[in-house]
Amino acid sequence: MPERFSASNAGKHMSCHASANLEKAIPHFEFPVPDGIARASDEGTAAHAVFELLMNYSAKDMLHFARLLDYVAELRTTRRFKVLTEQTVSATWLPPDPVTGKVPETTVDLVLFTADEIHVIDLKWGRILVDVFDNVQLKYYARCFMDLAPKAKSITLHILQPRADNMEAWSISRDDLLAWAAEAIDTQLAIHAGDVTFGPSDYCTFCPAYPHSRSPKGRPLCPATMQILYPSIGIDEDEMLND
Repeated sequence: MPERFSASNAGKHMSCHASANLEKAIPHFEFPVPDGIARASDEGTAAHAVFELLMNYSAKDMLHFARLLDYVAELRTTRRFKVLTEQTVSATWLPPDPVTGKVPETTVDLVLFTADEIHVIDLKWGRILVDVFDNVQLKYYARCFMDLAPKAKSITLHILQPRADNMEAWSISRDDLLAWAAEAIDTQLAIHAGDVTFGPSDYCTFCPAYPHSRSPKGRPLCPATMQILYPSIGIDEDEMLND
């Protein structure tokens, strides 16, 4: 069957009609087996797919994407980094679940690394400011990927949040990251052992037991935060938990 006369093939076909049907024009002709190497045509197809996707966004959001690309491009010009995108990894540094025997998996947006330098980059599309400083989510990612850069003395974490005008980086030393990871391991072991101690903090915001949660709420509500928010009500924690 002749090759489709498309916009990209038109010039070739008009110059060489045989190119539209090589199997007929050249006896015993066989097309090459794909070798997995990216060709210019493959890159062009990918670029068109990205272009089409971006055109579905508003003009303002396209400018936000431009800021993201500019930030990452500037960073990538500094070294010949290896690149991981949307990479899923097992957090093997954590103790396995005593029931399933598995450790958690996590997926990071972007990691750039060499033997002595590593950057962990997280895209945030919301407008509520996310601080990169001492960010626990990013430290978790960093611990998962730090071994890719065995000679790096520190790991640089990035929050790219263009809609909140927040494009920031913060570095943590390898020793400080390992100290944090030790605390995380202790937390996991305590939870595995059945510990359910309440610890109200800023992280309550998205907890389904928090009275003013930004996510759907469950019942009953958290007695610890109820005591903090509404001390005059006189919450009976035992009664509330046993309700």
